[in-house]
This record gives sequence, C-alpha cells and structure tokens, in this order.
Amino acid sequence: MKKTILGTFSAMTVLAVLMVSCGGASTPKTSLKNSVDSVSYAYGVSMADQGLVQYLEQQGILQSTSNIEYDYQMRIASADSTQKEVLQKEMAAKLDSVNQINAPRLNEFIKGLKEAMNLKEKSPYAQGLSIGVQFSQMMLPQFNTMLFGSDSTQKVNSDQILAGLISTLKNQQLAISTVEANALVQKEMEKAQQAEQTRQEEELKVQYADSIAAGNAYLADNAKREGVVTLPSGLQYEILREGNGPTPADTDRVKVHYHGTLINGTVFDSSVNRGEPATFGVTQVIPGWTEALKLMPVGSKWRLYIPYDLAYGAQDRGTIKPFSNLIFDVELLGIEE
Repeated sequence: MKKTILGTFSAMTVLAVLMVSCGGASTPKTSLKNSVDSVSYAYGVSMADQGLVQYLEQQGILQSTSNIEYDYQMRIASADSTQKEVLQKEMAAKLDSVNQINAPRLNEFIKGLKEAMNLKEKSPYAQGLSIGVQFSQMMLPQFNTMLFGSDSTQKVNSDQILAGLISTLKNQQLAISTVEANALVQKEMEKAQQAEQTRQEEELKVQYADSIAAGNAYLADNAKREGVVTLPSGLQYEILREGNGPTPADTDRVKVHYHGTLINGTVFDSSVNRGEPATFGVTQVIPGWTEALKLMPVGSKWRLYIPYDLAYGAQDRGTIKPFSNLIFDVELLGIEE
C-alpha cells in the first residue's frame, strides 16, 4: 500500500518541492460536512501516512520523528507513573524541537504543493514545471554522469542547455544547427563512454595484475616453442592438422568443432564435449577467432593461443575472468552455403 501511494504521489511532490510559489502554507480549515468531505480528508491523511512523510524524509525536507517516538514509547511502556510523566514531557520537547527545524522547509513544500494542486492539468505552465522537474532531477544528472562519469568537479552548463532548448522551441537562429548538435552530443557521449570504459579497465588491471603477468609470461614462453606462429596482433597458433579446402571470408558462415580452456587447463566451453559442431558467422566471434578463421583452410585443425585483448578483454564471463588469455583447439569442418 505504501509503495502504491508513494509511486502515485512522488511526481507531484517532486514538482511541488521545486516550485517557487505563492499562496501561503497554512492548513485549510477542516470541515467534514458530508461523506465526500470525509473520504477526501481521509485520503489526504492516508497519503501523508503511507508514503509521503517517508519520501520527504528521504529527500531531506523533513527530519524523522519516528525514532524519537518509538524510543520514548518503549521506555514509557516500562516506566512507573512518575517516570512516565517525565518521559512524556521529554518526548514532547524533542518532537517540538524537530518540528521547529522542519517548519521552514515544510512550509515551502506546502506552498508549492498547494499551487501545483490548483494548476489546470494540461496548462502550459504545469507542463513546463513537470518537464523542468524531469530535466533537473533526472535528465541533467544523467547527462552529466554520461559526459563526466564520477568526476564531480565538472558539470554541464544548464544555462546553455536552456539557451539551446529555448532558441530551438522559438525557431530562432541557432549557433549550432540541429544536425550538428545531434552529431556533437552523440560524439561527446561516445567519447565519454569510451573514457569511462578505459578508466574502469585500468582499475581492473590493477586488481588482476598477477593474472595479467602470468598470462603474458605464458604467451612469451609459448612463442618460443617449435611450430608456434605469432602474428603481429599477438595471436598465436600451431597447426595440428593441415587442411586443403577454401579459406573463409568475413561474410561466410562456418561449421566448426572447438575445445576451449584457460591457460591452466580449465575447460570453459567445448562443442567436442557436447558432441555437436557449432555454426556461426566468421565475424560473430571474438577477434582472435575471426583472425584465425580467415587464415584456416577447410579441413584444418589449429590450436589457438589468444591474448585477452583478442578475447573478452576486461569482461567477467564467469569461468573466464577479466584479462584471461584463452586456448582453443579449432577444427574447421566446412563453409556453409
């Protein structure tokens, strides 16, 4: 029940909090002349009791009094008559102190609430307030995070956001065309996402430094073995069986048998163990596979030693931890028509 009422009410309460309003914060006179008055009053009490108070506490508009009341009620329940009177006075004094602290913010909230409830539902002013709340509470923080990540020292310029928005709405001359604006936003968001991804990967590299070092040492030693070919990309392979069929292209679909392990021998995937070959596009697999497949004649069986940057990189895929080098025995059975 509480979640339902809070969900219904939250948009209006947020809107009200942000409004600069008039009309006062006094409580309307209670006058229960009929059943409609009574159920209306009851609904107001219910909304406040079953969600709104908690919401205002979460938003920092109200300081909670529930802990004070609970603590004193527990103490009063076990006290004698003299102690009860003292505790009741103490509780009343503390509640009054909190109420005085709450009063200025609560009055401001009530002013906005009353004005919002008196607005016509579809008036331009009401719509502007509603969208403004979404901008300030959700869209701008999200945009800020997308651009600057966890860097709290940088913030988007809300004045310039409004300048661009209003100029567009009024069909005024734009400093940046709509096409250029959309392209610029997309470019900056992609750049920010890449920067954030790089930052996260660098943090993970510190965490997995020992694993990365072990993987690098393994590939360095492996490259010295007879029959192992190391390509410029870092991909290593050795030919277990020569094939004499055609070589796949990017656009082909291939049928393969494979057996995948970590460098410590742990098996993470195997069509061989399942007893059923796999079929997929040459470019639908990790980069190390794609590079190898385009070099393999049909009928070949190769063992691939794939560095993590040609595999799953910083991804955590369960058994395959971030920055894991992988080993695959790959048998190219054919190219699908």
